[in-house]
Amino acid sequence: MIKRTIYRIVISWILLIVIVALFGKISVAASDGGRTSADFLQIGLGARAAGMGGAYSAVSDGAFSTYWNPAGLAGMDNHEIALGHFSWYQDINLEHGSFAFAFDNGTTVAASVTFLSYGSIEGYDREGFYTGELSAYDWAGGLSAGYQITENLSVGLTGKIINQKLDQVSASAFAADIGLRCVMDKVTFALVASNFGTKMKFESVEEKLPATTRISIAATPFNKAFITALEFEKKIYGRSIIRYGVELNFDQRYFLRTGYKYYFDQADDSGTGLSMGAGVKFGNILFDYAYSLRDNFTSEDIHRFSLVFLLNN
Repeated sequence: MIKRTIYRIVISWILLIVIVALFGKISVAASDGGRTSADFLQIGLGARAAGMGGAYSAVSDGAFSTYWNPAGLAGMDNHEIALGHFSWYQDINLEHGSFAFAFDNGTTVAASVTFLSYGSIEGYDREGFYTGELSAYDWAGGLSAGYQITENLSVGLTGKIINQKLDQVSASAFAADIGLRCVMDKVTFALVASNFGTKMKFESVEEKLPATTRISIAATPFNKAFITALEFEKKIYGRSIIRYGVELNFDQRYFLRTGYKYYFDQADDSGTGLSMGAGVKFGNILFDYAYSLRDNFTSEDIHRFSLVFLLNN
């Protein structure tokens, strides 16, 4: 059974990379880049979340909760493995993996890692002579736990280490995320604070992390086949964002999604922030795809893919 699961994961991972390559390169720029360090922490994870415009903190209830809201880990019915691969412009690649282990008492623990490679960078000295290729990458690793306090209320916490490296220069920091999730009859509320921690220190220069707070509400006004969500995000060192998303599912097997992100204090955001997506469930495997017409600060369309494996508890 374990060998078969590992085999499926490896094959699916290879297929995921091939699909991304066929669709072409992805271009992404984090909003408010330059005000903080480790801006790769602002890149939303999971195609389902992207398809809903990032209005996901109150919706998230699986392994991707390690990023969106650790309280969403509580009360999971299955163990989960989530994988992601993105190819960006100029040989930039993002790899993500998370594993969530659910206990019978409503507690779930999870581990996650995100690795961003900038590819090969040509190096030159002060006189302009070529000195060889430089390596540059960012990564973050975290441990999360979600606990179901009552039938309706859960809390979650993530502790993580963050590292950035450019050739011989590197910096590290520690940060934490904390989330609350309240599930009522047809409405779910969520409150999340993420990336609060120490500063990144590059030799004698210190830079802040991209800390943010989010408040979100999700509702199933008719039945569970239709989800709508609204989220407000306030970046501590940047602009605020309103996100809105909708998901429609058929028999919990086929999914259609759309979403929109509105950036405050932006003179012209026409055509930006719009996204749409789809998903399908094959047995215990979920495959999701999302397409963004144009993301903020880039003129290129964005394609995202993700896989989630549901393992029996």
